[in-house]
Amino acid sequence: MAAPGPRVLVVEGALRDNGGLRVSADLARRWQDLGARVRFLVLEDVAPDGPMFTPSEELDLRWGSDRVRRFRSSAPRILVNTLRQVRRADVVVSGSEVGYGLLIGWLAARIARKPFVVLVQSSLPRAVAAWTPARLRPLLTQVHQRVDAAICVSPGLVADVREVGVAPERIHSVDVGIDVAGTVEKVARTGGPVRSASGRTRIVSAGRLADQKGFDVLLDAVARVVSAGGDVELVLVGAGELDADLRARADLLGIADRVDFAGHVDDLQNRLAGADLFVLSSRYEGNGSLVLLEALAHGTPVIATDCPTGPRYVLRDGEIGDLVPVEDPAALADAVLAFLADPGPLRRKASGGPARAWDFDQGAAAVASARVLADLVR
Repeated sequence: MAAPGPRVLVVEGALRDNGGLRVSADLARRWQDLGARVRFLVLEDVAPDGPMFTPSEELDLRWGSDRVRRFRSSAPRILVNTLRQVRRADVVVSGSEVGYGLLIGWLAARIARKPFVVLVQSSLPRAVAAWTPARLRPLLTQVHQRVDAAICVSPGLVADVREVGVAPERIHSVDVGIDVAGTVEKVARTGGPVRSASGRTRIVSAGRLADQKGFDVLLDAVARVVSAGGDVELVLVGAGELDADLRARADLLGIADRVDFAGHVDDLQNRLAGADLFVLSSRYEGNGSLVLLEALAHGTPVIATDCPTGPRYVLRDGEIGDLVPVEDPAALADAVLAFLADPGPLRRKASGGPARAWDFDQGAAAVASARVLADLVR
């Protein structure tokens, strides 16, 4: 009889539906399939400012606090409950490189003398600046320097982790991605691709409506395309703090009738599969954006900003899709207009998208990261 796998505790702050949380939850489920005994600890049972993520029922979900109140008043209870869960684990994993989940998970792991791992899903300097109050940034850096292992979801993130001061032998890189087969099969199961009913060339983009995603630049580019005579429409999937600002910008640019702010949807894969063009306009990413990989899996033509730290790597220096400079609406508009004038070249690039997506299939990433955890336990 095989020995039981390591007891892994994955720590997250709250169930805010975002790419990072989906990655950590999916890896946790796959580690469980590989024999690990996994618990998924969420610090706060609060309604997030946006869609809530629902982990797989296969995961053993626990709460740091099931009382909805301000974090400051809940922190002692959360720390006690986290420490209780950490003592039962062999290794502790923070699903994010920032946030209270990282800080409390690290503190509890140190008290209990358990190995602590951080899953780095975004550029450390940018993530810290965007999501961490200034008073906590020095503390966060000290925690990063003291992790037992940092698992980067893309090779492009390794340099950032080294610069923080993590020893090279503690840094690992895996190509975290998507369930390619499941992504493609979902479209067939749920009615097929969703295509434009207007006859216009449909551009789809998706992500949290936040500064990182560069949707303001995308709107500016679409306005330039329309002004140049391009018959396009934009479907913007996602929710976030910039929703009102982006709607106002579209109205100011005179393209409100060309932009569908779809919000959070259940049929994203159908929309990606039915799009004429997918655009990634981000200022920075972690592994090149999961939705970029999903678009590639469907064979959808792609234009992406050459932002740190992943689209160039994912698109093989422009072999699988077109790359444009960051923060450059004119260059993005020119790329879209070139596609409208002759879609053939980009569609030929897109024909290699499904095979490229398989290079990032999540199964391989789960095996590689599980090996890191097992080595720490041994």
